Amino acid sequence: MARAAKKAASKRATRKTTSKKTTARKTPAAKTAAKKTTAKAPAVPKSVSNAESKFKLQEKAVTQAEKKVAQAEARLERQKKKVDTEDGKLGKLRTDLAARRDKAKKNATAAAKRAVDTARGKMNTQRLKLQDLRGETKVIRAEIQAAKKVVTREKKKLRTAQRNLSTKMRDYERKLAKKAKVAQKKAEQKAKTAARKAAAKKKSAAKKSSARKSTARKSTASKSAAKKSAAKSTARKSTAKKSTARKTAARKTTARKSTARKTPARKTAARKRPAAKKRTASNAGGTNGNTGTQS
Repeated sequence: MARAAKKAASKRATRKTTSKKTTARKTPAAKTAAKKTTAKAPAVPKSVSNAESKFKLQEKAVTQAEKKVAQAEARLERQKKKVDTEDGKLGKLRTDLAARRDKAKKNATAAAKRAVDTARGKMNTQRLKLQDLRGETKVIRAEIQAAKKVVTREKKKLRTAQRNLSTKMRDYERKLAKKAKVAQKKAEQKAKTAARKAAAKKKSAAKKSSARKSTARKSTASKSAAKKSAAKSTARKSTAKKSTARKTAARKTTARKSTARKTPARKTAARKRPAAKKRTASNAGGTNGNTGTQS
């Protein structure tokens, strides 16, 4: 039993903690939902709400005054019926009194006189009762007149309250229209600024794309020019190499040919060169001796 009680207590504690956690989690969402609902409902100014409440209270007052008039008129109708019935009773009593008087005149007895007195008393009481009822009808009619005056007064107040409410509602609607116009202008300005920004973004994107294309074109042109220059330089180098190779080959061939052709002439020239050298030396000695003799 003790174990079962402990288990039940632990389950209750876990349920409480989970419920607290869920409420703690849901409170921000509920708050945001409440904020959204309150934000969606348009805030009516206090002047309009007060005028509306006054108009409603005045309507209630008018209805209550009209109810009082209706109740008083119903009482008047009931009172008229009572007056009519009592007037009929008074008429019967009057006829009864006249008959008894006639009997008492014919038979002047004490019983006849008593009967006349009783009939007169009944008629007088009925007349007093009828007077009271007629006085009550007068009071009811006065109440009706007062209630009607109250109705007229309350209706005037209702009209003034209605006018006040209509004027305040017009002012509120004008303010709302002004706010709507301002909001529309702001939205239009925002749309214009957004359109300008979009156009500027498009222009900048177009400029960037054109710049990228121009840079790409320039890079491709520079690359192609570099390739062309490299190709030309390689072609020039190859032509230069070929020309140098040709020249060297031509030189070698010409040298070979010249060596092949000039070897005998060179040999004869080499033979002639030492004799010429000797002649030049002897001529030089003779000239030196002549200069000494002259001196």
